[in-house]
Amino acid sequence: MLIRIQRAVMRKSDQSGQAAVESAIILPLMVFMLLGIVQLTMMHQARLMVEYAAYNACRAGIVWNMDKQRMISAALITLMPTFAATDTISGTYDPELGRRPGILETWAKMRLLTSGTAYLSELFDTLGAEGNIDMIHVEILNPTADMFGGNPEIHFDDFLAGNEHRERNQSLREATRLTIRLRYLYWMRIPFANWIIHMAWLAKEAGIQLTGPIDRPVIRVGVGPISEDIGGEARDLMIDTRVEDSTRPFQEEDRTNLFRALWNLGNVADLYFIPMYSTYSMRMQSNPYRNNL
Repeated sequence: MLIRIQRAVMRKSDQSGQAAVESAIILPLMVFMLLGIVQLTMMHQARLMVEYAAYNACRAGIVWNMDKQRMISAALITLMPTFAATDTISGTYDPELGRRPGILETWAKMRLLTSGTAYLSELFDTLGAEGNIDMIHVEILNPTADMFGGNPEIHFDDFLAGNEHRERNQSLREATRLTIRLRYLYWMRIPFANWIIHMAWLAKEAGIQLTGPIDRPVIRVGVGPISEDIGGEARDLMIDTRVEDSTRPFQEEDRTNLFRALWNLGNVADLYFIPMYSTYSMRMQSNPYRNNL
């Protein structure tokens, strides 16, 4: 009887040890999967908000003579929920969670970041470095300056009857359709998942394929037995030097400096941003002045 009890205790102990080993193997992967799901869900929500922000920015542009500052302000207000809490006016304080910002604080922080990044973009442009690093960037795709024919504004309701004026009327319609592209630098904040997604995205922009463990990705150089895995600082340096303007959505300007700025910001300050884009078109409801192009 005593032997049977001892065997039962040993079997139970073995099973407990096996369960502990299995948990140690599975738990990190499960934690990452949960963090990744949360971060990707937040990114999807931000992507939808960027589309809505492009709509609001375009709506502001058609009634405010294509004023870029008005469009940026409209986009900023729309994107506030993707940056911080906006469910209160002045914010709240929780004894366990700490300070929770409100609408006023979130707006002030986003306005400061938007103005700061715009200033840096102007500084880089003055120094001859191409690329725009604005947190919220609005680019007018249509109309273009050559559609104005040297005039300060267009009378967009001046349509003439008759087939002989068809070409003229068509060019007038094109010149009074506002099309904008909005770019928003979305801040990823979920620990570990933000670094993995940021690393994978920039490696793609550099044309580099990552391999190895998910928490220690490496770059494999060479083929077969003569290949070598490069990780750590050497991996980061290779990605940074090979990032180039390989993808230009809608003929966008050179983004190489933007990519490198985001890469260095992640490496130095552990702040991970990823650009999101959306376009929208509307018919102008105010005269599009040339000085706003």
